[in-house]
Amino acid sequence: MKIFHKFVRNISSPVIARKDGLPDLFQHLKELRATENWSSEKIRELQFIRLKELLQHAYENTIFYRKRFDEVGLAPHKLQDPEEIRKIPILTKEDIRENLDSMLAKCCKAGQLHSSETGGTTGVKMKFYRDNSSLSLKEAALYRFENWAGWDFGERIGIIWPATADYVGHWSWKAKIKNELFCRQIVLPAAALDEEIIGDYVALLTKKRPAIIRGFSTPVFEVANYIYGKGIEVPLKGVITTGEPLFPKQRQIIEKAFQCKAYDSYRTREAGPVAQQCIELHGLHVNAECLYVEVEAMPGLEDGTGEIIITDLVNYGMPLIRYSIGDLGKLSSKPCPCGRGLPMIENICGRTADVFFAPNGKRVMPGSLVLYLVDQAPGLLGQVQIIQDGLDHIIIRMTPDPMPSQEIKDYQMKKVKELFGPEMKVSFEIVDSIPRGPSGKYPFTICQINKDQKIPQIK
Repeated sequence: MKIFHKFVRNISSPVIARKDGLPDLFQHLKELRATENWSSEKIRELQFIRLKELLQHAYENTIFYRKRFDEVGLAPHKLQDPEEIRKIPILTKEDIRENLDSMLAKCCKAGQLHSSETGGTTGVKMKFYRDNSSLSLKEAALYRFENWAGWDFGERIGIIWPATADYVGHWSWKAKIKNELFCRQIVLPAAALDEEIIGDYVALLTKKRPAIIRGFSTPVFEVANYIYGKGIEVPLKGVITTGEPLFPKQRQIIEKAFQCKAYDSYRTREAGPVAQQCIELHGLHVNAECLYVEVEAMPGLEDGTGEIIITDLVNYGMPLIRYSIGDLGKLSSKPCPCGRGLPMIENICGRTADVFFAPNGKRVMPGSLVLYLVDQAPGLLGQVQIIQDGLDHIIIRMTPDPMPSQEIKDYQMKKVKELFGPEMKVSFEIVDSIPRGPSGKYPFTICQINKDQKIPQIK
């Protein structure tokens, strides 16, 4: 370990963390590294203790949850099993927008809370609050995930991030000094990329040599594709992708370009780091010390796939209890070969808003569209976006880099018919680019069907 690396790891990082209101950051990280190796039974016991404490706190300190628990007859102090919380109605973004003030814990003073907003993935932003004391544990959970990819305090980390709200300020001399002594981030604002921008960033990576890169899947892939195509050497310990699905073809190029494993990670603004792959790439380990994750069955979905429901076990300022994050996933009962006892999410299938509908009422998952229309297509594709604008019509948009062949279009047409039935019509559009959404994410699937209209029952 280099001398400056040791200095940042052991001296400047702890000092700055305390100054930034994260006094227990390193202690929490040490604890998380221990608890992740507990047995699954012991972790479930810890979760249940924290769940009961949170529910009791919410009942005693918030108007919203006292009313909600009373309506379903839930007495937190009598809770015997975590499954009992399923009687609590799912918390939606609309619930939060309409009841924000009554969800705040009366025991928390204004100075003990900080506000944030969702990224607008569904088109509507939502304001929410966290208590400041929860930040140390949430940050520690984030750093734990980055440790899994090979990073440690004192090492540089490349950030490839399109959401401008998340940029770390590196422009003033004070911010630059702080970054060099703490986060050590090399940031690429990736809202718009071209060859010159990517080339400049690759030159910076080559010079600064970060240990890992973290970023949205699509811009990370664009950088990796540039490196791979140019034959440039940028070896890393690991790459963490988040914000968007990581498709198999993207993973292949990323791992070849950076000569390391790519780790799919699931993170949200509301709850922080939710789950991530370890070196085994055997599913995503849930951040179970901080979150209780359920999957709620949805009509038309099979094989255990459903709506991801999250209870934040550490945010007491504005509890999020049985909150629908808006994503689809599937829990796994299979243990990971790494030996960690943390529960597993088998995969993240897409947004609940972007489930597609066949004319006969069958639901088609965004992940299936990725697999069959992109990953298994007979040839290379640029950006792809699939839009359903009617019960019997789908638009497949593609960029001309490279131009999709007639063979690819014929294949996609055939697969759409297999997935949706022979009544489904397909239109192809070739566009120069596919714009990002308000959150900076690249939307692969968009369902424009009015959910108020009558959707046929599955035949």
